[in-house]
Amino acid sequence: MAVWGRGAAYGGARVRAALTTGALAGLLFGLGGCASTWGIRPAVEAPPVAAADSLATGTGVDEGFRRQLLTARWHLLRALDERSRDQFEAAQSDLDEAFHLIASLSDSPFVEADADGGDAPLEGDAVAPPAPGASSRGDGPRQDLDRLAAAVEEAYLSIVPHLATFTPDSPLSLLLQGLSDERLEDLPEDASQLVRIHQLAPQCGVPIDANARVAASIHFFQTRGRNTYLTWMRRAGQYRDLILPILRDENVPEDFFYLAMIESGFNPRAYSRARASGLWQFISHTARLEGLRIDYFVDERRDPVRSTRAAARHLKALYANLGDWRLAAAAYNCGPGRVSRAIKRAGTRDFWELGLPTETRNYVPLFMAAVVISRDPALFGFPKLEVDPPVQYEEARLSHYVGLKTAARAMGTTVTRLQQLNPELRRALTPPKSRSYRLHVPPGKAATLVRALARLPAPERTDVYEYRVQRGDNISSIADAFGVSSQLIADANSLTNANFIREGQTLYVPASEGVRVTRSVGRTSSGTSYKVRPGDSLSTIARRYGVTVAQLQSWNDLRGDLIRPGQTLRVSDVVRAPRRAPTLTTAADGRRLHKVGRGESLWSIARQFEVTIDDLRVWNGLRGTTIYPGQELVVGLSDYRLYTVVQGDTLYSIARRFGLSARDIARQNNISLSTTLLTGMQLRIKPQRTE
Repeated sequence: MAVWGRGAAYGGARVRAALTTGALAGLLFGLGGCASTWGIRPAVEAPPVAAADSLATGTGVDEGFRRQLLTARWHLLRALDERSRDQFEAAQSDLDEAFHLIASLSDSPFVEADADGGDAPLEGDAVAPPAPGASSRGDGPRQDLDRLAAAVEEAYLSIVPHLATFTPDSPLSLLLQGLSDERLEDLPEDASQLVRIHQLAPQCGVPIDANARVAASIHFFQTRGRNTYLTWMRRAGQYRDLILPILRDENVPEDFFYLAMIESGFNPRAYSRARASGLWQFISHTARLEGLRIDYFVDERRDPVRSTRAAARHLKALYANLGDWRLAAAAYNCGPGRVSRAIKRAGTRDFWELGLPTETRNYVPLFMAAVVISRDPALFGFPKLEVDPPVQYEEARLSHYVGLKTAARAMGTTVTRLQQLNPELRRALTPPKSRSYRLHVPPGKAATLVRALARLPAPERTDVYEYRVQRGDNISSIADAFGVSSQLIADANSLTNANFIREGQTLYVPASEGVRVTRSVGRTSSGTSYKVRPGDSLSTIARRYGVTVAQLQSWNDLRGDLIRPGQTLRVSDVVRAPRRAPTLTTAADGRRLHKVGRGESLWSIARQFEVTIDDLRVWNGLRGTTIYPGQELVVGLSDYRLYTVVQGDTLYSIARRFGLSARDIARQNNISLSTTLLTGMQLRIKPQRTE
């Protein structure tokens, strides 16, 4: 795992020390809930638990996240039960499943592991105790996920001594713990292993030492780690042609290819509870130092090409600092600061004499073992393998962001295939802020995709809305209007300070549940339509409906900004996917009333009734955007008209024209009598009834 100045990698010993039996029991009983509510059907009934479930109970956490977290917890509980009955292989299977579920949750919009730029504490880091009276349970999805991952790893470590084999994606800390249990007396008495190492070491591009610890590592791969090694070698075929040219180009020994094997097993989505990610297992701090992008949409630690380039640069810097490739590998695992301090304490630069963490002392000989075996696998009893075919793709250069579902449909492939070719994408779309993005697509499909997208209106490409910030907006009001969380908008736009947004700024808002994008291209009935009035411009209409000028141009096939009075424009392609028929009543004065249902927002109601958010605010005298279930909202007026302000107009002159009082017009438009009217502004006028 690549760390920089943060101490040692996150090893199993630390987990055992941090998570006592009592803490583990507290976690399991604190998570609560029962299997019947999880939406799964376990093979056996889950052990009963006491206490109500308090896992991920924040209002911003969806049911899918919570259900998957509880499913992982259920596998943990069953594994503990199997362990108590000495069914260690069954327990291993359940713990592997729990690990996979936890890994998939790391990309949830409700768990931004690196949102604050921090990483999990590492060995040797000082951790302040909780304040008196403070809860040790944490208060959010990140804490829930970390606690569960700690419990799963603790349970896994407890069964390691009883396992005959490891699985290919067992976390590195577990594999290295298993290596610690390898006994030197298990080695052949004739020390033939050492002879083989001596014979092959000159063929290797990195220093290989023929000693008992490297021999023990080879023996581990030949026995309990055999299936793991065979799987890793098969996977190596996918990435060899991508990684080796980069290592050569950066003047790094090609044998560091096997460092990626030890780090991730050539799994670009490898999960680490220390929040390391990708083939090279970078933590976020080191990745950013090496120029890798990590945000809501993209994690370039998972990009095989970019992460390899970053890893090569990182290894070169470590070698330049420490002067030895053994020490560089050690520093890659535990950090250069830890290695430098160990050298100073020991008074030597001999890796084998340094007082480094247990995980690092096992990590380097395991790397050496992988390199040695690769020179002649048959010599160590490994069969000739048919490796996986190399990853092949071509790049489609996109000028606009696009959803993977849309892209897959255009090329006749699947979203899963695109996700495999683009593991750096954390969402099912390319990043909105990257106006020129190189998407990896199946060979021969790039031109097909580019042509298809050129014919497709922008709103049809993805379920992300572009919202231009207006005067008086804040992140909370925008989030309420779209029915999403403020954190989601902040993460999607990489806002370091969510309280600071500016008028005219474009924000990207991922679609919320219950809102769908209509796919009927070219039909104004598929969204809200608006008849252009004198004084209108594309910019004023865009502001009124919370869209962009570019969207209006795309939806209406406009080549410029010219529009004419009486022209009908399509101003939205979003409609509410109603769970039930709207509840509408008509008041005596002609107002159409709607009772707010659970999960509805001003945005969804505005789209459902083909009005604007501003309409709803004015008609209902709303100062903000907060609404609540059961509230009755005016969603339409039967006898009002719009008046466009012209130069020289005042509230009083307009009132005289319509036979109203200035106070009536101000009240109808939720403005004060002293408001300055701007040319082009539209006012809602409700004329007096005439008998």
